[in-house]
Amino acid sequence: MGGPKDETPPTLIESTPDNKQRNFKGKEVTLLFDEAINLNNPKEEILISPRSDQEIEYKVRKNTVTLIPEKGWDENTTYSIAFREGIKDITENNAPKNLKLAFSTGPLIDSMNVKGKVTMALNTKVPEKITVALYASDTFNIFQHSPNYFTLVDDRGAYSLENIKSGNYYLYAFQDNNKNLKVESRTEKFGFLKDQLELTGPIDSLIIPLISMDMRPLSINNIRNTGLTTRIKFNKSITQFTIKAETNESLVKSFGDDQTEIAVYNPKIVTDSIKIFLSSTDSIGSIMDTTFFIKPLKANSIPSDFTVAPQNIKYSLTTNTLTQEFKFSKPILFINTDSIFVRLDSLHSISVNRSDLLYDTIKKRLTVKKLIPQDSLFREQKIQPPTNEQITKRVKGEPGRLPRTLPQTTQPELVFNKGSIISQESDTLKFQKFPITEIKKGATGTLLIEVQTNEPNFIIQLTSPDGEIVEEIKNLNKYAFQYLQPKNYKIKVILDKNNNGKWDPGNFYNREEPESIWFYQTQDKKYDFPIRANWELGPLLLIF
Repeated sequence: MGGPKDETPPTLIESTPDNKQRNFKGKEVTLLFDEAINLNNPKEEILISPRSDQEIEYKVRKNTVTLIPEKGWDENTTYSIAFREGIKDITENNAPKNLKLAFSTGPLIDSMNVKGKVTMALNTKVPEKITVALYASDTFNIFQHSPNYFTLVDDRGAYSLENIKSGNYYLYAFQDNNKNLKVESRTEKFGFLKDQLELTGPIDSLIIPLISMDMRPLSINNIRNTGLTTRIKFNKSITQFTIKAETNESLVKSFGDDQTEIAVYNPKIVTDSIKIFLSSTDSIGSIMDTTFFIKPLKANSIPSDFTVAPQNIKYSLTTNTLTQEFKFSKPILFINTDSIFVRLDSLHSISVNRSDLLYDTIKKRLTVKKLIPQDSLFREQKIQPPTNEQITKRVKGEPGRLPRTLPQTTQPELVFNKGSIISQESDTLKFQKFPITEIKKGATGTLLIEVQTNEPNFIIQLTSPDGEIVEEIKNLNKYAFQYLQPKNYKIKVILDKNNNGKWDPGNFYNREEPESIWFYQTQDKKYDFPIRANWELGPLLLIF
């Protein structure tokens, strides 16, 4: 009751051994503080490097903490202990700031250190609770083995590995959600540097980008035949596949609900088992070839509804192109273009032709790209002026209203009539319409950029703050992004080392790092910047 709030963390008065002490022969490590303290999840919060499999007992008595290793400390070894949030006072749970203790059980204390930062490879978020580790053996596997040296990043993503023995090491970082000091690539982001570090002195400013990449071997979990379809379920997502019947019969196939599944539509009449050859590839380039059989089976499942997930409809003032993308729940059997059109008003429309459609059978994705001049799409419609007869009636006081002479506009829309799309299971898409919003040139802004780089191949993406790509260009040193909606944007640059037009995530087993990504920052270190209406920004100088 009463008194100011305690905001002062505990202060270490003394320790046994002393910090940086050599030839320590004791078994217990003790720390004495200036106030009563509590332990806070010490097995996870207190990090001891190099790591040992033996149990450490943690005791607290008033203002003293004791660490007791089950088998004692190894001889001629330098230990580094980071206490992080493992010790707090009993009043307000204040933890000592950056409390560390280093000592040696031999005559020398290791002094090598590695410092740097962990980033997210694909965005500008600061990663949290990331473990950074070192290993020395070429046979070490980050997915199976635990490192000896490790630490955690701070709230800025920075790390510092200290009191390391000189030698050659590899550096990596990972989330370690299950606290086992091994990378679980299915659920944990990780990153690594491909080159070995030669620690003969301090190393600084090493950046480790984190990626999400399932490195498990590709395998099939199950194959289910429902009579209508045969579904092949994998243990992870695949990027591409090929399927061929031994009988050379044409097969309709696509990804299933996601890219961990393939759906093969069974031939209508299967009188005998059909041998199928399947080749699939995952995101790290692993290829798996296998065979299976489609056997005669009476359909035992009810066909699901035929649905569509549309993306936002877009109209580009730069190219005068209307774009709309759709993801269907089933492969398309037939498209009736007579039932797809752009409605301008109740009397006028623009037809959509077969050449305006691009259909990806495997991904069940339909893209509409229609070239329409702006003055054709967004037309100003005027009511006809009144006739002399109408004016005469009005003057005589006879009933009737004069038509308005002010211009009015009608919002155009992309229309899919019922029956425009028929699925592989012969069900039809319901009536769909998508309003097309007019973009006024005077309500948009322009962004100018100039590039200075020695990189031969690069991709520049203008994105929204949440990462949605607005426009993308390749290998251009000067460019104007025009007709931009007034809002905040980011600039992301992919250093396209292999010149394949996309970002590649690398492969740990092949010692291939992910392709580097660079983000533009403003003078006040912000990643996003505003574009205002009827305004030109730049040129922004991109140096990478």
